[in-house]
Amino acid sequence: MATVSRLLIVVLIFLCALKYSESRSFVIDFENNCFLKDGKPFRYIAGCFHYFRVPRVYWKDRLMKMKAGGLNSVQTYVAWNIHEPVHGQHNFEGDADLQGFIELANSVGLLVILRAGPYICAEWENGGYPSWLLMKNSSISLRTLENKQYLSYAESWLSVLLPMLRPLLYSNGGPIIAVQVENEYGYFGGCELNYLKFLEELFRKYLGSNVILLSNNGARESSLKCGTIPSLYPALDFGVGTNLDKAFALKRKFAPRGPLVVTEYYPGFLDRWSVPHQTRSTQSVDQTFDKMLAMNVSVAFYMYMGGTNFGYMNGARYLRTKQTLLPSITSYDYDAPLTEAGDTTTKFHVLRETIAKYEKIPDIPIPPNTTKFAYGKVQMTQLSTFLDAAPILSAPNGPVNSTFPLTMEQIGQSYGFILYQTQIPAEFAQSTVVLNITSLARDRAIVYVGKIRQVTMFRDLKDQTASLVIGKELQLDILVENLGRVSDGYQEPKGIVGNITINGAVLVNWKIYPINLDNLVSATDGYLNTLNQHQKGLFAPTFFHGEFYVNSSYDTFLHLPGWTKGQAFANGFNLGRYWPVIGPQITLFVPANAISLKKKTASVVLLELDGAPCESPETCFVEFVTTPILNGTVHPIVDGEFNVKTIKTEKFH
Repeated sequence: MATVSRLLIVVLIFLCALKYSESRSFVIDFENNCFLKDGKPFRYIAGCFHYFRVPRVYWKDRLMKMKAGGLNSVQTYVAWNIHEPVHGQHNFEGDADLQGFIELANSVGLLVILRAGPYICAEWENGGYPSWLLMKNSSISLRTLENKQYLSYAESWLSVLLPMLRPLLYSNGGPIIAVQVENEYGYFGGCELNYLKFLEELFRKYLGSNVILLSNNGARESSLKCGTIPSLYPALDFGVGTNLDKAFALKRKFAPRGPLVVTEYYPGFLDRWSVPHQTRSTQSVDQTFDKMLAMNVSVAFYMYMGGTNFGYMNGARYLRTKQTLLPSITSYDYDAPLTEAGDTTTKFHVLRETIAKYEKIPDIPIPPNTTKFAYGKVQMTQLSTFLDAAPILSAPNGPVNSTFPLTMEQIGQSYGFILYQTQIPAEFAQSTVVLNITSLARDRAIVYVGKIRQVTMFRDLKDQTASLVIGKELQLDILVENLGRVSDGYQEPKGIVGNITINGAVLVNWKIYPINLDNLVSATDGYLNTLNQHQKGLFAPTFFHGEFYVNSSYDTFLHLPGWTKGQAFANGFNLGRYWPVIGPQITLFVPANAISLKKKTASVVLLELDGAPCESPETCFVEFVTTPILNGTVHPIVDGEFNVKTIKTEKFH
């Protein structure tokens, strides 16, 4: 009898769950040109917020502000390179807890539109593709059916990701109402619609038939023609001032019926080094947004909360017609309704008022902005030069020996810096020679002879040659910085691509040091306290260290007056690149979780590449301030070595 009772209970639970599942639905009503949520007309108003650009401790704060701002949905990409940094090793913990992010959004009452890739762009490193794709095959073609190796990697990744998402679909009780396949494929140029079909079939295999699958493309006929197929519902991307009637008339050529959907509506824009800070006026953003709501458009702001490209994760754009690389800055503030630090703006409040004209705003308080604290000036102490520290930074395996230069990917390194070292033939001693890198140094190379810095070379140079003065010391070192892989879906190796010659003679027998700056922050001071005295004042890449007292943990911004270019760490947390002499970004965001309270002091470490303001102790400092500076004066990334002394004296306000 007890067994029968337990069986009856199980059956009742199953029937209740089935009834609950059947009552939840999110579908397209083609006849009435709208979405139906649980059988009722629905329009989503979403904000893009990338979990991988914001520390997990702040996810709820940002999501609650989005909810209080009148949004009913959040939209995010999934960054493959965050979740599979090493082939076959998956990470969904901590700041990479995708499932936790989706469940958190659900808990605060937000639906989710998931942009699952595998390619995402997002101005993110390599467009979201993991760097090991190039390690496996330096000539691999992506986003195409022609490369079977790529397809096997993509299918393997999606076979891990998509089953995780299925229980989180709206029809299964979760918050995911739609999933985007690929990203702006119409811009890619291949027009290989069978590739989209291949992905769509994979998504259906793992997600089932009850989920809406989207494509997204710019409001151009060529983009829509090459970027969508009938089984993927098309959405548009555009910014302020777009002629909405014209844009949606174009969409109707590819989807005559169904809701109007905008996947990316730009309330601001991204920034690149050497390009003036980008903004969009609140009035212009609001005007176009108001018109869309009046037309019952489902819209997502890109971005609503931008965040930060911490570490080396900024992407880049390569202008092939101009042979110019434009790396994205560390901040991804985007002039969005919520700032990089998550603060509400005038734009936030104006857009909230506009939403209130069409939808009921939740009766919840807007969470206050986080406290910002000025920890003040921190005295910096000069430590080792980069060349002296290289053996420690390449531990535990040390340098790779190769007859000819290998790329960063060929020696198994993903990001950051790589050092090439060899001996110049004795016949060139006591002479002036011409060094030639027969292909590009990707992306910026500092060249030393006898540990003396001689020239800086950029990938944008039309002529990759330099004049070197050779003395008695014959050691040649070339420190190459990867400034970020392009995010447009094309692959390119980093480091030195090709051979290096001196007066036409090919240099051989290289030691190639894979540099891991995490070794720096985990090492004791003893590893970096040997200062090579003759390097002082010669703009040798050098490490600097400082400590400051803390009795509380707050958000702050790192200001670097007089510093030139490098990488910054707070308590071992990689804050990202700084390059104030190029601009427009002058300060770096330091989230509170990077200010540890485990000790009474916190540390800041800089790898300064081009010249520190440390002619005297009084000028050798950094400063933690309460206000960011993202709109500094910009200078071009000039060909060859720029005048560090001239540029670094400019004052930023």
